[in-house]
Amino acid sequence: MSLNVAIAGATGHLGPNVVRAFLDVSVYPSQVERVAIFTRNTASDSAQALRLSGAEVIEGEPTSENLKSIDVLVNLLSDQVSPDTRNSYAQAAIDAGVRVYFPNEFVADPRVLDFQHPVYKMKTEHAEYARDRAQGNMKVISVYSGQFLEYLFGAGALSGLDTINRIYTAAGDPNNKFSVTSTTDIGSALVKLSILATENPASVPDQVRLSGDAVSIAELAQIVGKERAETIEVKTTDAAEMKRKFSENPADLLSLIKYVFGSGLMDFSRENNNELVNPGEAFWKWKSVTDAVRENKGVYRPTPST
Repeated sequence: MSLNVAIAGATGHLGPNVVRAFLDVSVYPSQVERVAIFTRNTASDSAQALRLSGAEVIEGEPTSENLKSIDVLVNLLSDQVSPDTRNSYAQAAIDAGVRVYFPNEFVADPRVLDFQHPVYKMKTEHAEYARDRAQGNMKVISVYSGQFLEYLFGAGALSGLDTINRIYTAAGDPNNKFSVTSTTDIGSALVKLSILATENPASVPDQVRLSGDAVSIAELAQIVGKERAETIEVKTTDAAEMKRKFSENPADLLSLIKYVFGSGLMDFSRENNNELVNPGEAFWKWKSVTDAVRENKGVYRPTPST
């Protein structure tokens, strides 16, 4: 059976590599027949690049009409998109008979967080809304992948990873690990989950954890220091104070990132579903932090759009 797949938010941080995974020759067109993306700007460079890759570019938003032939809807919308819009996409998918829906979760698993935050509250409520409305007729799969590997050094010193000045700062224990997964690997995992869930919905849990790699701030300092032939000093800051900052000011996402990195709450290395999507790394090799650091030297390097 070949799948028809639609992706909302395909031109964002995660989107292009997800689209390319569904268009990979290993599954397209043998297992994936059609890949459609929704965008408000079909003339943008990123949309045109995905069109050249083989995606069908649709102007506008998902509706019950344009989703009628779709089997899988992947929601990669920005966190800035309103709950009402998110819910309207899920409802459109249900009305159209979509079989599998991925809400925009990713990164942290809100089930284990020891704090409340509007972003995670919104994501959790949306996933619950979709499951409740679907009444078992559409499989809803929340995927938690840890930090996107390509953006690990994106905020640099602001997130505690000051490679240039050779200082890494952990909020709490610098030996606590956090999971990271490359966007390419996330895309490959979404393809496998789509195939498995359409064949047998019960074979895939409602919540899926991925962990391409896991690293602590202390280990990260060693990896980057070795690659750069430098010594990176590891400092600590008070985790409770960091938690207080973003609790009082939810817009302070940098404090939230520092806290999550140092808390151990995003360490999926022991409990994950890697083997479900990629048993024994039979389909691909998970990209490691060391692999990434060899390429970027511990400094953020934007991924080319093509």
